[in-house]
Amino acid sequence: MTSARTGAGQSVSAWEMLKQEIKAAGPELGIDDIGFAAADPFISLKSLLEQSRDKGYASGFEEPDIEKRVHPALQDGEPASLIAIAVAYPSKMVNPPKSEPGAYRGILARSAWGQDYHQVLRTAMDKLVNFIRERVPEAIIESMVDTGALVDRAVSQRAGIGFSAKNCSIISPKFGSWIFLGELVTNIPFPPDTPVTEDCGECTKCIDACPTGALVGPGQLNAQRCISFLTQTKGFLDEEFMLKIGNRLYGCDTCQIVCPKNRGKNWDHHPEFHPDPEVVKPLLLPLLDIGNREFKERFGQSSAAWRGKKPIQRNAVIALGNFKDKSAVPKLTQVLKRDPRPELRGTAAWALSRIGGEDAMRAIGEAAAIEQDGNVLSMLQKAKERLLSSETLPDPSQGNASVNKDEKNSESEQPVSSSKPEAAAWKPSAVTGLHGKPVYYDELLTPIGTLTLCATDEGLCHINFGAYHVREAYLQQWARTWIGEYRYEKNEEKLSEAATQLRQYFSGERKTFDLQLKRYGTPFQLQVWQVLSDISYGEALTHEQVAEKIGRPKAVRAVLDAIHKNPIPIIIPCHRISGKDGALVSYVGGLQTKEHLLALEHQS
Repeated sequence: MTSARTGAGQSVSAWEMLKQEIKAAGPELGIDDIGFAAADPFISLKSLLEQSRDKGYASGFEEPDIEKRVHPALQDGEPASLIAIAVAYPSKMVNPPKSEPGAYRGILARSAWGQDYHQVLRTAMDKLVNFIRERVPEAIIESMVDTGALVDRAVSQRAGIGFSAKNCSIISPKFGSWIFLGELVTNIPFPPDTPVTEDCGECTKCIDACPTGALVGPGQLNAQRCISFLTQTKGFLDEEFMLKIGNRLYGCDTCQIVCPKNRGKNWDHHPEFHPDPEVVKPLLLPLLDIGNREFKERFGQSSAAWRGKKPIQRNAVIALGNFKDKSAVPKLTQVLKRDPRPELRGTAAWALSRIGGEDAMRAIGEAAAIEQDGNVLSMLQKAKERLLSSETLPDPSQGNASVNKDEKNSESEQPVSSSKPEAAAWKPSAVTGLHGKPVYYDELLTPIGTLTLCATDEGLCHINFGAYHVREAYLQQWARTWIGEYRYEKNEEKLSEAATQLRQYFSGERKTFDLQLKRYGTPFQLQVWQVLSDISYGEALTHEQVAEKIGRPKAVRAVLDAIHKNPIPIIIPCHRISGKDGALVSYVGGLQTKEHLLALEHQS
């Protein structure tokens, strides 16, 4: 037992001995590599994070406070050292099942094989913390996996686990990039390890192979274009991305598969990461019928389950479209007509248009006659146009569609390409550009967080909960759907009156708004939003009452969907909708935000 004490009085050699003891114990703790680094601020990283945020590259899953991401901290002490750990995972599957006509399969990324790595790493780090505290009882240690404030790759690089590669992964000289990372902050002043000096050299295979061009430069990732991120989102996806997703249900391994540093590396010594082939390469059609309980039982142990079943089901619909699986038409028709989720209905319309045929055309026509959601109606119209012109359009599954031979074991099997004529039918304008109708935006800091305000020259058209760089992908999708050719332009002056009136509202000085609005929606949605606008300050209606007021008492579900799609919350006060007996019902900004707004109005 080491009777060491933290602080300057303890000799460096004692801490070095403890460090070596910890490293030697790593394998029995379930850890493949351990590195140590000083807890100094990551000064150079700060500007890189700021640039990424300002360019709109962030995913929105990160810690929003950049200062916390670059300054190691301990809740009850002064940080002295960082400890980085790495746990290797497999890159190969034994006898993977193959897709066949009528029995096509999706694929989960390797990071989602086996047990959720967050749980595995937390268990390993708990063992490591106990190991250290047995020797230094007074040590202060905090651990984190993925969800902590610090950038795990930066910690691992400083601690000598590996080097930061052009694909934004940490590459270990021994394990390659097939490693999970975690870190600990402690007040023990361990001597630091030496960073790895190896690098990628002139190789750009990962950048060249990235399906969507998300790797915008060496070590620079635009997360908004990354398939790994896109497969975890819950909304509609652009055609460009749906084509590139292929049959991926969660994550993307392309940039790691093509990396020469990973050649021949496969780590199967952790049984908890061994893949169940029927879980990580599941049949697609059964996924569309899976219930919450079955989903939890089947996928609950995987890290792919953290966003729930909706993204995986949407991605399964995309995969069926990319496979052009005619046997899926009946099930996709059922999704198109009956699924309560607009994202799945719209995606089913796209998939049916990819498959083609009379049954697909009939289903799209019948769905268009009953559909109420604006986004889905837009996708139905585009699906119809594609089917009518399918004989003149090139087949996007032809051309530069070959899959890298190293990917066939467990990467997307569906050939995809960026067929420009077809993509243009679904994406009328570029994400960025100098042309198109201007949509002005500005951000407003309020007691419920940052709001992004948007307006056209006709008036205020959108209020979104969150900063622009976080909500950019959603705002772009909204503009493409309702405006067509567009460009976003930051303009404080255009939004000044809206910002002023909102500040007055939050300070209790204003109960009604006097703003020019431009409402983009279907005729049905506009009816619902007009009723919402007439709800007085401090009052409430139920969604059943709204349905009655528009003369559609049986359209309660459609009314609920229209309320949820209200593009100008607060101004059009959808927070004043309550359930029966005054119960709180869901709100686009979250229930906590809704409670705050209602409390504000009842105090005045």
